[in-house]
Amino acid sequence: MDGFVGSIVLVAFVSAMLVGTGLMKQPGLGVLGAVVVIGFVLWSRGDGLAALGFAAPTSWWSTVVLALALGVALQLVAVVLVDPLAERLTGVPHDHSVVAGVKGSWQAFALWMLLVWLVVAPLEEAIFRGFLMSEIARVVGTAPWAAAVNVVLASVVFGLAHGYQGRSGVVSTALVGGVLGWVFVASDYNVWLAVLTHGFVDTIGIALVAVGADEAIRRRLWGASA
Repeated sequence: MDGFVGSIVLVAFVSAMLVGTGLMKQPGLGVLGAVVVIGFVLWSRGDGLAALGFAAPTSWWSTVVLALALGVALQLVAVVLVDPLAERLTGVPHDHSVVAGVKGSWQAFALWMLLVWLVVAPLEEAIFRGFLMSEIARVVGTAPWAAAVNVVLASVVFGLAHGYQGRSGVVSTALVGGVLGWVFVASDYNVWLAVLTHGFVDTIGIALVAVGADEAIRRRLWGASA
C-alpha cells in the first residue's frame, strides 16, 4: 500500500491495533500484528530495513556515547520529575507489574536485559519511530511544523499502546516517546540513536526497579505519598 491515502490507512490501522492491544493489556499481540503489517508493506514496496531508518550511523562510537548520555538523563528526569507528577495528575501509581519479577532476582534481570536489547528497543523503535513516523511524514511532510505534529501523534500512540502500565504509565511513556521522536527527527530519520537511547532508558529503569531505588528516590524527594 503506497501513496497519501495508503499511508493514512496504514497509520490508522497500525495505531489502532497497537493502542487496542495495549489497553487490553496484551501488547505483544499488537507488536506481532504490526510486525506482520510492516513486513508486508516493506515487501510490497521492495524496501529493506533502511526504509525504517536502520542505516548505519556515521559513527557508532559517538552514537552509543550520545545514546548513553540521553538515556541516563531521560531516565533521571522520569524518576525524579515525570513519574511522580504523572501519578499526582492521574491519582494512580504506575503499574510496573510486568517487570516486578526482577526485584531480588538477577537471573530475571539478565533475561530482561536480553529482551530489552534484542527485542523491545529495536522492535518498538522500528514500529513507532521507523514505521509510524515515516508514514506520517509521507502525509504531512518534514517541515518543522510537520515534524512537531509527527512527534506528537506518534508519542500519543506510543503512550496509549503502553496502557497496561496504567494511566500514569501512559502519560510518562508518551512523554518519553516524544523525546525519542525528536531524537529520530534530529537524526534525519535514522533510528539507531533512538534504539540505543530506548535501550539505555529501559536498562536503567529496570535496574532501579530491581533494587527498589526508583521508589526510594521518589519517597526521598516527594515524600511518602509520591
